[in-house]
Amino acid sequence: MDPLTLTALTALASQVVGILAPLMPFFNKATDAFANKVGEDVYEQGKHMYDVIHARFAKEADNGKSSKVLQNFAEDPKEYAPNLENKLLLLLQADPNFANTLNQFIKTGPLQEMSFGDDASLEDVHQDIERGQGTQSMKAGEKARFKKVSQNIGHKKEQK
Repeated sequence: MDPLTLTALTALASQVVGILAPLMPFFNKATDAFANKVGEDVYEQGKHMYDVIHARFAKEADNGKSSKVLQNFAEDPKEYAPNLENKLLLLLQADPNFANTLNQFIKTGPLQEMSFGDDASLEDVHQDIERGQGTQSMKAGEKARFKKVSQNIGHKKEQK
């Protein structure tokens, strides 16, 4: 895999923190009831990403400073998100394998694929993804018509 650019690494660090921040209260309590509340798949994937980051930070020869950044973030995600983002960016730049591992977490977003015949007419087809990435793909015959087809990644927007 090609090395990620500084821009891509910066975006990756921001996405990772954005995914983990709302999940931290659930990780701290770590009960099935909380996992069900946020969605089992989201919880499990977020927990696994956190564990990978925790293990990587623990390897740093910095007298535990990296681990302390992660611990502070876990205790107060809103306050310490910038610190974690900065630390992540440094480690992503220094460790391409770590960067690729986290990038794979981000890339495992929803996939929407549709295939239609020659005279298909499609209207109001939308895919909304709050975080991460996703793919939307449509194939249709020669006279197919598409109207109001969208994919939104990020905060939900009103459809017109």
